[in-house]
Amino acid sequence: MEIKQLALITGVGKETGIGFEVARQLAQKNYQVIITSRKQETANLLAGILHHEGLDIVPLALDVTDELMVKGVADQIMEQYGKLDVLINNATLFPDQFHTTTADLADIRNVLESNLIGSWCTVKYFAPLLKKSEHPRIVNVSSGSGSFGGEGYSLVNPWRDIISAYSISKAALNAFTLKAAFDLKPDGILVNAATPGLTATHDILADFGGRPVSEGAKSIVFAATLPKDGPTGMFFKDGETVAW
Repeated sequence: MEIKQLALITGVGKETGIGFEVARQLAQKNYQVIITSRKQETANLLAGILHHEGLDIVPLALDVTDELMVKGVADQIMEQYGKLDVLINNATLFPDQFHTTTADLADIRNVLESNLIGSWCTVKYFAPLLKKSEHPRIVNVSSGSGSFGGEGYSLVNPWRDIISAYSISKAALNAFTLKAAFDLKPDGILVNAATPGLTATHDILADFGGRPVSEGAKSIVFAATLPKDGPTGMFFKDGETVAW
């Protein structure tokens, strides 16, 4: 009997979100997918939708800003499955309009805690599970808004002319991706970042040219399904390496 690869996605909070669509696409590729939300009832509801599509989905509660909770989920997965093949750090607090000199620093800390430290936390505690996989991969869901180059919105061409805390957190996430790729390379763990591009996860983003979520999710799925000898420490969009 074929043993499915096991993927875990953080921050799956709504049906129109990137994480939900990535879960769908990976499950369609015969992965077993653990979707996590801050609230168990949210994870249960979203898993139910995908169950009706005949997909193998497991719902769990996980708040990436709660270190003890992250460790507890890692222990639970180790006990139940004994490994993890793919970790997708998708949990994100979204764009803001803070000015440098008027920002509430508590809000800035919340963004960094979710978008950067939360990913670092999951990598720390799930790495032992990934080391037990034959094809371990980590994908950090980033954004072109945290890049110095590439097409579309970036740090030098910010959306609505504001470099947000979100953008700064994604630039830091790209840097963390490179560090983790170096640190985990001896263990054979591929660590990459991917951007879905401007994607219509909210109606307003469609008005600004956001593409369908199904298209944006493909960048993350590409990085999550790289072969064992695939690249590490890269930043991908639509299967191509982009500048950051």
